[in-house]
Amino acid sequence: MARPTSFEDSTMLAPSSAVPGWTAEYAVPLGGPGHLLLATFEQAAIGIAHLTLDQQWISVNQRYCEITGYAREEILEKKVADLTYPDDVPASLEFIRRIRCGELPEYKIEERFLRKDGTVIWVNLTVSIVRSATGDPLYLVAFIEDITDRREAQSQASRSLSLLRATLESTADGILVVDLNGKILSFNQKMADMWEIPPEIFACGDDQRAINAALDKLVYPEEFLTKVIELYRHPGEASYDVLELKDGRTFERYSQPQRIDDVPVGRVWSFRDVTARRRAEEQAHALAREQAARAEAENSQKRAALLAEASRVLSASFDYQTTLAALVNLAVPALGDYCALDIVEEEDKFERIGEAHVDPAKSQLLREVATFPRSALTARHPLVRVMTTGEPVLEADVTPAFIRASFAEAGQRRIVEALEPRSLICVPLVTSGKPIGALTLVTSGSGRRYEPADLSLAADLARRAAVVVEHARLFHEAQQATRARDDVLAVVAHDLRNPLNTVSMAVTLMLESTPPERVQERRQVEIVRRAADRMNRMIQDLLDVKRMESGRLTIDARPEPPSALINDTIDMLRPLAAGSTIRLETSIDERLPPVLADAARVQQVLSNLVGNAVKFTPRNGRITVCAERIDGEVRFGVIDTGPGIPPEQVPHIFGRFWQAKTSDRRGIGLGLAIAKGIVEAHNGRIWVESHVGLGSTFYFTLPSATEIS
Repeated sequence: MARPTSFEDSTMLAPSSAVPGWTAEYAVPLGGPGHLLLATFEQAAIGIAHLTLDQQWISVNQRYCEITGYAREEILEKKVADLTYPDDVPASLEFIRRIRCGELPEYKIEERFLRKDGTVIWVNLTVSIVRSATGDPLYLVAFIEDITDRREAQSQASRSLSLLRATLESTADGILVVDLNGKILSFNQKMADMWEIPPEIFACGDDQRAINAALDKLVYPEEFLTKVIELYRHPGEASYDVLELKDGRTFERYSQPQRIDDVPVGRVWSFRDVTARRRAEEQAHALAREQAARAEAENSQKRAALLAEASRVLSASFDYQTTLAALVNLAVPALGDYCALDIVEEEDKFERIGEAHVDPAKSQLLREVATFPRSALTARHPLVRVMTTGEPVLEADVTPAFIRASFAEAGQRRIVEALEPRSLICVPLVTSGKPIGALTLVTSGSGRRYEPADLSLAADLARRAAVVVEHARLFHEAQQATRARDDVLAVVAHDLRNPLNTVSMAVTLMLESTPPERVQERRQVEIVRRAADRMNRMIQDLLDVKRMESGRLTIDARPEPPSALINDTIDMLRPLAAGSTIRLETSIDERLPPVLADAARVQQVLSNLVGNAVKFTPRNGRITVCAERIDGEVRFGVIDTGPGIPPEQVPHIFGRFWQAKTSDRRGIGLGLAIAKGIVEAHNGRIWVESHVGLGSTFYFTLPSATEIS
């Protein structure tokens, strides 16, 4: 059966004899009105085919051939099933059956075709039936469009969406995607789970419902909502903040604009539950703080121990050169790898008191540095800076440039560089506001780097060292003053005593040779005798003080009745009190045990105390000497009705050469000091209780002879 292969070689689509029901009325003569329709059929952008009701090809256009890869004559020789992918044939036949039966007017389906080269393509197939004027089916018309690229794009998009969904669901963050109006476009299950919000609230797309559900769970809902509104107003901005939930959890919230061609089209919200991380961080911070506090406590203990040991070392002797040298040795290696201490002895001249190095092999280098002349040190040298300004120097990192700037000569710099200094501290020793020396600490092989805390500790050591130097100098000055005073005492006690004895003997002879009736002459001689006796007592006081200081005050202690000690003293001093119209009274417990005492020395104490009371008690006053038993001791008291002693003077009254601020300057201020020395030599105590305007009471104790025996 012959079939036309083109419209150019036939005036009909197909011979009417070839197709049942195909009549001449369907033939289109060339050049007639239907020729345009045939041209359109042939040049259509989609594939078009005419088929008999039993699916035999009538005609196909050029596009149909291009889609399937077959020539026109090749298609006309094949069956429809030959071009259809095997798996899709049953469905295609079923649809054709339903069209022929009138169940469907047409059908549209996406199915697979097999091209001539064996490749599989996807086509969009539309099949309809052409009927006669009487409604009888005549033939089928099939339209195909190659949608392979579209299906591949859809497949790729589907895969991308699937991957995106899998990514969203696998992430640990809650994800919410919205458009510019806030409408929810997508979310993952994690978002619903972490917020404990039903998924259907997100699925409905209404962001306001989701926001309201979230606000109920927040500690600070206003801040949450303010940030949402702000970002919706500025779709191009990103954001990060932290949310605190009422149940104790903590979320980090991230928001990034979603862009297409750099134009914002929506927003991605990301929520991360950082509760465990935050708690771990807090625990780590707490642990770090605890460790830092423990380290600080340990360092404080070490510093305290070092300072305590330094105080012990520095207080061991008044020879400050020895103690400061010991301090230098203590500082290495506790505070540095090597240390040096210098004192200013003369203007612009340093004296090295001590140095120490942790490496004995480098000690010689350190000693060589000590020999550098002052002129070798530049104004940048830390020792010069400290002595000039009085301010400490902390050089955390000692560099070659620092060494070059500190020493004038290259040879000296090489010696210092051989010590390999790494970090340096230099602090002044200051007394009376003026630097008198400097303590230098340096690290080397240990690699330790000094910090402000180290500077503080070094400054503390320097303050202690400065106190030692100052005390040593004061002690030296006190020794010189003591020696000078002792020299004076020696002159007074020895060189003046012989002439004074001569005067006393002469006065005695004059009294013996002067008749009683010559009253005026005897009175004048008596004045000279009393003056000589007073001077003799002063000399004796000076000698007693010297004996006390040297520890050579002798005490011949024997059992003595307290009443006898008091009465003998009162009898001796009663004329003195009477001369000032002062009543001298006693109050003695007759049951007192004897005391272990040197009678002469105790009477000297009583005489000094009563004499002192007479001197300060106004006329018509009263002085009472008493004694009573207190535990295993006897307490003596001298009570006066004088003006009393101001509180600020009480701590000083037993000092040597101390005198009250009064116009009466009789004596040299040794009476109370001697009394204190004698009482303490008896293993007793002496003190005063006084109230201004009410008088004073001097007490002293002596051990009971019966208790000792």
